[in-house]
Amino acid sequence: MTPIFAKAFQPLEVHFHPDDCDVRLEPTRVLLCSPDYYEIKDVKNPYMMAGSAMVKEKAVQQWNDLRNLYLALKKEGVLQDVMSIDGIEGCEDMVFAANQSFPWVMWNGEKIAVMSNMKHESRQTEVLYFEDYYKDLKYTIINPQSRGVFEGMGDLLPHPGRKLLYGGHGFRTEASVYDEICRIVDAPIIKLELINEHFYHLDTCFLPLNESEVAIVAEAFSPESLQLIKRMFEGVYEIPIHEAQEGFAANAHIIYNPNRKMTAAIIQKGNPVTLNIIQQSVHRVFEVNTSEFMKSGGSVFCMKMMVY
Repeated sequence: MTPIFAKAFQPLEVHFHPDDCDVRLEPTRVLLCSPDYYEIKDVKNPYMMAGSAMVKEKAVQQWNDLRNLYLALKKEGVLQDVMSIDGIEGCEDMVFAANQSFPWVMWNGEKIAVMSNMKHESRQTEVLYFEDYYKDLKYTIINPQSRGVFEGMGDLLPHPGRKLLYGGHGFRTEASVYDEICRIVDAPIIKLELINEHFYHLDTCFLPLNESEVAIVAEAFSPESLQLIKRMFEGVYEIPIHEAQEGFAANAHIIYNPNRKMTAAIIQKGNPVTLNIIQQSVHRVFEVNTSEFMKSGGSVFCMKMMVY
């Protein structure tokens, strides 16, 4: 096997295949953040409207429905645990638990949490509470020294089952931060440029299904990034842009077991094309309603963090 260095690669610099990268165990615990103080105060992305008609009671019910689904999957043995951190007053977007951090396991088994540096000042306080939570879980906390904008697993996504990462940039995360983060996690990162403001995070347009297949929103990527994705995956399936924008279809949550096999998926209801794509890889697909969270620009994937 050709050694793949811990470097942040531009698409045209990539001359390796995911199979060249070492195997990685998938996390099996879900971390959520309660929506006690969730609201829409200002505009941070094209989906948000300050003072929008978000219905708080409905949002709480939708969050509880999602949590209960995760608990049912835990009972079946699909997940190891379902945990929750309390929302904090003044942190109205904290419910989107995918953004404040990036958890990882090092070669020696050490669990680390690379903490985010959020673009919007109103979200920066959230990171401190997640940092405290990770300390309780015995993670080593790392704050990148570069202080460039970085929004956790909103933009940094692992290749299923491999020590290989894809780093989105262009709207929320700065490309330069990956030059440091790749050294922190000791793994290669492939930079993917986002060019459509409706897909401001990578997790809104890039949905790995398994080690060889991915569902994407082609319109979200620069030509070089799109070409690279098609080289890294044998099967590349395009999600209709209307499903991605109106139904957050690419923001689904694919659940893998530690042996890298997809066991279940959760997706916002009303996305028939994307649903069919996912069902080709796994028959257990659950549809949920996250309409009140979509008004803030996120759905299932944004609302959870998978931790070790």
